[in-house]
Amino acid sequence: MSFIYQKWLTSNKLTKKERQETQKLTPAERNVFFANESLHFGTAGVRGKMGLGTTRMNRFTYTNLAQAYARYIVDEYGINKTVIIGHDNRLHSTTFAKLVAKVLSAFKINAVLFPNNHLIPTPIVSYAIRVTKAVGGIIITASHNPKTYNGFKAYHNDGSQVLPNVVKKIDKKLIKPADILDITYQPQLGLISYLNKSIINRYFKDAQQVLIDNKKLQKKDKNFPVVLTAHHGTACKLLPKFLHTLGFNIKPVTAQMFYSPTFVNSPISNPEDINSFALAIKLAEKIGSLICIGVDPDADRMAICIKHQNKWRLISGNEMGIIYTYYVLKKRKFIKKPYVVSSYVSTNLIDCIIKKYGGKVYRTGTGFKWMGAKITEIGNKESFVVAFEEAIGALNTTINRDKDSFTASALALEIYAVYQKQGMDFIDVLEKEIYPQYGQWFGKTVAYNYDMLNWKPVIEQKMQMLKKYKNKTIGDLTITSKYWNLKGDCLEWHLINGGWIKFRMSGTEPKFKIYYNLFGDTQSSLTNQYNKLNTIFQKMLMEK
Repeated sequence: MSFIYQKWLTSNKLTKKERQETQKLTPAERNVFFANESLHFGTAGVRGKMGLGTTRMNRFTYTNLAQAYARYIVDEYGINKTVIIGHDNRLHSTTFAKLVAKVLSAFKINAVLFPNNHLIPTPIVSYAIRVTKAVGGIIITASHNPKTYNGFKAYHNDGSQVLPNVVKKIDKKLIKPADILDITYQPQLGLISYLNKSIINRYFKDAQQVLIDNKKLQKKDKNFPVVLTAHHGTACKLLPKFLHTLGFNIKPVTAQMFYSPTFVNSPISNPEDINSFALAIKLAEKIGSLICIGVDPDADRMAICIKHQNKWRLISGNEMGIIYTYYVLKKRKFIKKPYVVSSYVSTNLIDCIIKKYGGKVYRTGTGFKWMGAKITEIGNKESFVVAFEEAIGALNTTINRDKDSFTASALALEIYAVYQKQGMDFIDVLEKEIYPQYGQWFGKTVAYNYDMLNWKPVIEQKMQMLKKYKNKTIGDLTITSKYWNLKGDCLEWHLINGGWIKFRMSGTEPKFKIYYNLFGDTQSSLTNQYNKLNTIFQKMLMEK
């Protein structure tokens, strides 16, 4: 029996209910949940299943994370500085946000919550950090992870998520797992305050700068019904309100547009999965809508599903990124060199597009912490176009530094309205306008889920297997080079026709991902090529 488990079991810090919960754990669960290791920051903060133990999200691990972040802030900026705190709709998120505020106040940090400690979308938290000139921020969220998860996202003073160099500093200040029950602190309640409600309207006003031709569109041009689901999350009330003010005809999926910590009517809340659109599509069919928007619980991710040639089709993050890039470059006038920020595992068709405009694509590691930092680094030296990643999610302005479903939705609907007047939808724009100019491209991301207690070693073994792959071909494609991309944290196989296949282990979920980026003569030939490759890798990765 783990000595840490025994310490928790006998501690007077646990309530009677918590002790009973601890006693019910199986021996295997005890070893994993009470391991002598700290929680770690992944692609986007710390995420884990809620429950008791050193490796799960609970009041003791949140206290540890908060005190470590607070010590970092004091070391970096001194006392009496401001940190913004937000949270999503998940179970215990409200409580965890208050707890974090109390811990920060104990270190003489001004902990600022949103009005009434109400849940708030991630992009608005990022925005608030910037406009209030706070030194940082914390969001209690697990983004699109299942309802059993929660998380801790830490932010810089520019509104972007903390980078590994800061994570190392925070990690060094974490109390050892065996001792987290012993952490004590004295809250300074006078240092806890709340933002004014006007922050929302201020964000709405600034977010409108994302639009380019919206004022040229007439009311009838925007009257097409748009089905919207926010999956019981932070955008349930604010996103429909924002899009209505821009003149769009929003039709909410009522069953999924109220706050629910258990996602009562959304068994899948990740809009990257077309199955999350089930109720949205059902409503769309009923009212004759051809477009659905889906947003994840913390409202940073946004995806679009459209009805094209009588079939519903999810627009991928890559496809939407290509459309944003093409449209903005075509419509805006740039004095300075335009630039796009995207990850190493996202499409390189955008490089072909921006080359025509004398611009550049900056590649970063996966996750908006890298993209936000790159935007801040560039500053006003060049003209921003868009930042996006293949796993859906885009940033379309520089008013914040994280994925933003509000501005992404607004610009997407403008583009849709403009092309609808020409009898075209997003697939038509890609296949009839963009691909003929810049090359036939096909992209796909496939995630293999290893949702088990001890998943990390299993995923690492899969990566090692692919690193040792000796053949110079895969299917009927020639592999020209293989190497580990340290900055992108991924294994890359480059193909003879300019395409590539990349492999990456998720930093926040028990998933192994394969990214396909293929070029060829026709969409049908590329689809066939992908299907062959997918069959090969499925056999390789699912074999025990």
